[in-house]
This record gives sequence, C-alpha cells and structure tokens, in this order.
Amino acid sequence: MQKGGALEELIENIGTQLRILGQGVLLKQNVLWITYGNMTFPKKGAPVDFLGVIKGIPVAIECKETISDRIRFSESHFSSKEKAFLSDFERAGGKAFVVFAFWKFNGLYIVKHADFEGYNRQSITDKACKMLGKKLNMNVNDFVEFVKSA
Repeated sequence: MQKGGALEELIENIGTQLRILGQGVLLKQNVLWITYGNMTFPKKGAPVDFLGVIKGIPVAIECKETISDRIRFSESHFSSKEKAFLSDFERAGGKAFVVFAFWKFNGLYIVKHADFEGYNRQSITDKACKMLGKKLNMNVNDFVEFVKSA
C-alpha cells in the first residue's frame, strides 16, 4: 500500500526538475507497508520519504498530507523513527524539512525541521503551517532558494 502518494509525486516532480536543471537530486525512499485490520503500518524501509543533495546541501524530506483540517502526530502518522532521523540528519550537517499538504485548503508548505521541533502540539493545521514555514508554489527555483537559506 502506498501512503502519501499525491504529495510524494509532487516532490518527485521537483526532484526531476532539479536533476534536469543540474541543481540537485532528490530520491524517493522505498517503504514496505502492511495492513493489519483497518490500519496500515510501515514494515521496513527508509525512515524518511526523500534524501538528496540540492546545490551541494544534503537534504532529508518527510511528507505529510491530509484531506481534513489537521494532521495528527500519533506514532502511526509521524513516528519517532522519522523524527529521530531528521534530528540526526541535521546534527550530521544536513538540512531536514517536513512538507505538509492540506488538500482541503490547497495548502502546501515546507517547514524547516528545526522550526518544527519546537512545535509541541498533537496535531498541526494549515494555519499553523503558514506561520511555521513557507508556502510552496512548485517553482523549483523558489524551492532551491528556500533550502539554501534554511
């Protein structure tokens, strides 16, 4: 089962543009999903959705999306493994980001992991993402500039 398909396809498209323009690479990480009852869990695979290099900067990206008003941060929706990897990646010198999509509001945001770490609620809304991060417009040059300035 594939989770986060639409958002991840958008990020893959940015990755393709980065590669074509010679500005970087973003690689989708594979995860094997299993269904147990009415719930889906990652069985094994990468701790984040994308890894890559943009303008010489190592980058890790985790994608979260919803069609509702908020994204919950339960263990099944944003695991401690994902959070720990993003923190470790930054400590190792890379830049880590969380990309949020709120399809109900046509909201797409990129948030620096360091800024997100201070957010201590059990869920996040479109409005909170507007304050924490930057609205993505799918322009690859804007994406590169945000990563470089982060």
